[in-house]
Amino acid sequence: MDKENRLFFVSGTGRSGTHLVGRTIASHEEISGRIEESDTFGLITRIATTQDVKSPVSTMVYKGLLKYRLKRALSNSSSHVLEKSHPSLWLVDYLLDEFKSAGFIFVYREMEPTVSSMLEHKGVLSWYSSLSQDKPNRFLGITSANASEFSGYSIEEKCALRWQSHYNEIFRLKEKYQDKIILVKYDDFMVNPSPIVEDLAEFMGVSNAFNIEDIKVRSLDHWKDKLDESQLKRMRAITEALPV
Repeated sequence: MDKENRLFFVSGTGRSGTHLVGRTIASHEEISGRIEESDTFGLITRIATTQDVKSPVSTMVYKGLLKYRLKRALSNSSSHVLEKSHPSLWLVDYLLDEFKSAGFIFVYREMEPTVSSMLEHKGVLSWYSSLSQDKPNRFLGITSANASEFSGYSIEEKCALRWQSHYNEIFRLKEKYQDKIILVKYDDFMVNPSPIVEDLAEFMGVSNAFNIEDIKVRSLDHWKDKLDESQLKRMRAITEALPV
């Protein structure tokens, strides 16, 4: 009996290393890598960023189209399929309902380096002009408690709240779907990827034949030169205590 091809997702907070981890996994000959493919990445992003504020009917339509395109990608592949679209973090419940054998690789990083990278990325910052900032939206970290004040926060505070919302969701989902999810801490991957790719191989049911890129560990501390003490103070003050 032929081995079933499975669908895997690389998910997490934007600017936390999902591209590097996704490319590493996609380097495997038994895995067909889809790194932010246009036919699905845009849909996933649209759903993740608007499902809290748009009508359930429109969200359902987009989810149906996404399901069709993912099924097509899986059926057209002779190997496992990797969908690297980090906002899929916000669709996990739906995706596991539709793809029972799917697995998720959640990539995460600490707040300071993640926010530092966010502040240098125009695409990330554009969400604060293209999305409403006065309604709860998990993708942006807007809650019913902070919605009335969110638009007045500094940009680093907004990014910190977005990071916090993603971070909390990663650990909530890991607790809920333990065997369907594997966590990858980006800094650990950068420093010593070998044991992590071994775990990834076991999780995905493939040989440990990934191509590990030449990693520039020095880049891990770049955020220390980019964020000043006033920014760090505001970021740390606005985020709540988090699980380790």
